[in-house]
Amino acid sequence: MDSLLTPGKERKLRVLIVEDDPTLGKVLATVLGRFSSQVEVANCGEDALAVDGTTYDAVACDISLPDMSGLEVIGRLRTTAPAAGIVAVTGLVDVDVAVGSMKAGADDFLGKPFDPEILWHMLNRAVDNRARRIVAEQAAVYRELAYTDALTGCPNRRFLDEFLIDSVFAARRDGTPLSVAYLDIDNFKLLNDFVGHEQGDQVLRGIVRVLTRHIKLPARFGRFGGDEFVVIFPGISGQAARRAMNHVQSAVANIEVENGAKIALPTRISFGVATLREGQAPRDLVAEAEDEMYLDKGLAPSLAATAAGKAGSPDALLKITNLKALRSLVKAIDRRDSYTRFHSDHATHMALAAAERIGLHDDQLNAITIGGPIHDLGKIVVPDQILRKPGALTAEERRQMEEHPVMGAAITAAVTDYDVVVELVRHHHERFDGGGYPGGLAREEVTLPTRLFSLADAFSAMTTDRPYRKALTFEQAVHQIETGSGTQFDPDLAREFIKTVEAERSKDAAA
Repeated sequence: MDSLLTPGKERKLRVLIVEDDPTLGKVLATVLGRFSSQVEVANCGEDALAVDGTTYDAVACDISLPDMSGLEVIGRLRTTAPAAGIVAVTGLVDVDVAVGSMKAGADDFLGKPFDPEILWHMLNRAVDNRARRIVAEQAAVYRELAYTDALTGCPNRRFLDEFLIDSVFAARRDGTPLSVAYLDIDNFKLLNDFVGHEQGDQVLRGIVRVLTRHIKLPARFGRFGGDEFVVIFPGISGQAARRAMNHVQSAVANIEVENGAKIALPTRISFGVATLREGQAPRDLVAEAEDEMYLDKGLAPSLAATAAGKAGSPDALLKITNLKALRSLVKAIDRRDSYTRFHSDHATHMALAAAERIGLHDDQLNAITIGGPIHDLGKIVVPDQILRKPGALTAEERRQMEEHPVMGAAITAAVTDYDVVVELVRHHHERFDGGGYPGGLAREEVTLPTRLFSLADAFSAMTTDRPYRKALTFEQAVHQIETGSGTQFDPDLAREFIKTVEAERSKDAAA
C-alpha cells in the first residue's frame, strides 16, 4: 500500500520508543527514521523515565515491560511531558486494555503486529489531539478565571450577571419562583482600617466558606463588589431564601478579628431578599434586594422583618432613601476619623451583650441596635483639626466637640421618628449625677438604653488606642467603671456591665 506520509514532507517530530524487544525496537527506529531525524529507543521503563521529557514530542510505549507496568510508565511520562502525544502498544487488544491505557494518559492505542507507518500516522494524530486538548483546557481555565473572583475563589459579578439573566428566563418559561439575596459586610472598611487588609481579606474568605456551607444548588452565590455578595435562588420562594440567609447571618457572626489592642470585633452582614415579579428586569430585582438590605442595615431585626413586608410602600421607600443617606453620612465621618466607626460598632456590640443579659425588651434593644452605630453622627460638623487633634482640646474646641450630640440627634430625627433612638444619640454623654452634656440630665431623666450604652461607650473608648494615648488594659478600664459608679454611671447597670464584659472575656479566652 502507499505510504500514509511521504518522506521529506514529514513533520519535525521527535519520538521516544519504549519497547522491551530490542529487535522490534531497532526495526521501528529504522522505519520511523525515514520520517524523523530524532528517534530514541528505551528497552525498559527505567530507561524511558530517565529521558528528558523536553527532548521528544511523541511516545510509543509497550504496555508489557520487564521492570514495571507500561501503564505506570505512561502515567509518569504524561507528568514529565504533558504536551507529548502518547500511543500505547499492546499485544492484547480488548476494551479493558484500551480503557486502562486512556486512564493512564495515552491518547491512543495500537495492537501488535502493526505497520510502522501506521504507528507514525497515529503518533502524529496523538500529537495533534494532545495539542487540541491543551488548547481546550487552557480555554476552560481562562473562562474559569474570567468568572472567578481572584481573592476569594468564588464566582464574580460577571458570572452572577449571566447566571441571573439565564435564571430569569427559566423562571418565566417554567412559571417557577426566583429569589435574590443581596448581602453587605457592615464593618468591612472598619476591619481593614483596624486589623489590616490581610485580616480583612480573611474575613471575605471566611464569608465565602460560610456561604459554601449554607447555599446549596441550584442556588449560586458570588462576590458582587468589594464587601458585597449576591445569592441567586432559582425555584425558591422569598421566604425560603430568607431562612437560608438567616442561617448565613448567624454563622458569619462567629467570625471575629482583633485589632492591635486585642479588642475583638464581631462581623455582621446585613441582607435583603427580593422575589421576581412580572415584567421585572434582572437589574431591578438585584436593586430591590439591595434596598431590602438597607432596611436590614438600618433597622433592628425585629423592625426589619416588619418593614420588609412593606418594602414597596411610599413610607418604606422613603425609609430606604433616608437610611441610605444616613449611611453615607456615617461613611463620611469614617473617612475623616476611622476610629469613630470602630468605636461605635464595638460599643454597640458590648451594650447589646449587656442588654440581653439584663433582659431589656425589644424597643430598648432596638434603640441600641439602631442608635449605637450612629451615636457620633453629629461629628460630621466638627472641624477636622479638632476631630483629629492628637492632644487635649482647648475650652473653645471642647465646646464645639460637645455640640455633636445635639447635631447628631437633629439629623437622626429627620430620618426616623423612633424617639428612643434620637434620645440615645442626643444624651449618650449625660452623666448619672447630672454633670454631663448637653442637657445636664440625671438618673432616670436619661433613658435606660442610653444609660447602658454610655457605659459601653466609655469602656470602648478607654480600651481603644488613640493617636494621643495608648489604650487602658481590661483591668484598668473595669476599675474606671467601678470608680465612676454612682457618679458618671448608673451603679446598678455598672455592676451588670462589668459582669457582662468579664463573661465575654472568659468566653473569648476559652475559644
